[in-house]
Amino acid sequence: MVNAHAQKYNTLAGIRIGDDFGISFAQRIANKNTVELNIQPGTFAGNTMYSALIKQHYSLITKRFNFFMGAGIYHRQFTIYNFETTKQNTSTGLAFTFGAEFTIGRLSISTDYLPLVTIGNNNSNQRFYTTSGFSLRYVLVGRESSTKKFFKNLFKKK
Repeated sequence: MVNAHAQKYNTLAGIRIGDDFGISFAQRIANKNTVELNIQPGTFAGNTMYSALIKQHYSLITKRFNFFMGAGIYHRQFTIYNFETTKQNTSTGLAFTFGAEFTIGRLSISTDYLPLVTIGNNNSNQRFYTTSGFSLRYVLVGRESSTKKFFKNLFKKK
């Protein structure tokens, strides 16, 4: 029996390190799809960013190791430093994502690349921005393996 699932979890939560430190949540909504929410409050570098993404996962070697791609929306606030002035700037738009994820036990490690396309609220001429990140998340709600399900059903009392 071939398992078509590409994730080894239902719900994840943890930290994401990108332009600044933040938190990340992911919830599986279908066999190969997740919704991810990233919140970067700007604690250290002052760059805030919020993104909501829908991702499609594709297993590589096993369902514990997969790559993903997806899209969503973002909002970010950042500081522009010039020679004489500093200016707060905001941008909102479309976020695209692709990356890889590895889950071992209850720990999920992933890296991603996010091209951001600005649609509104931008005080500069910059219409395209990229960022990347590293996430370390804990599996709050796991998924039962196919082997475990098979043996459970095999020995289930009738």
